[in-house]
Amino acid sequence: MRGVMLVSVLALLAGCGDGLSKEQRAQKDCEDGTSAYLISKDFVIDRLKAPKTAEFPGSRDPGVKTKYLGECTHEVWAYVDAQNAYGALVRTQYYAKVKNSKGSENWNLVDIQM
Repeated sequence: MRGVMLVSVLALLAGCGDGLSKEQRAQKDCEDGTSAYLISKDFVIDRLKAPKTAEFPGSRDPGVKTKYLGECTHEVWAYVDAQNAYGALVRTQYYAKVKNSKGSENWNLVDIQM
């Protein structure tokens, strides 16, 4: 009984969140540069010769920059260290333009340059 009550209280508190409406939360998520960077990494990994060797910087690293363009679209400049086809570890700079479907977890790649 105590466990059920604790879960109920936690669920209630989780629902309180930050006091934003659903639309405000969707807009905040839409403008989040960190999410844009994290999703850009997935698109980069898809294009690497040895994706399991990929090492990315943290989202606050000086080598990472994001720019919000409006309408849930972001530009991301960053780099990845990964092995090439010959097994040598190389640093590759990249640019990605990604767009979020507002109110969802869906991201689309608009452009990528590596």
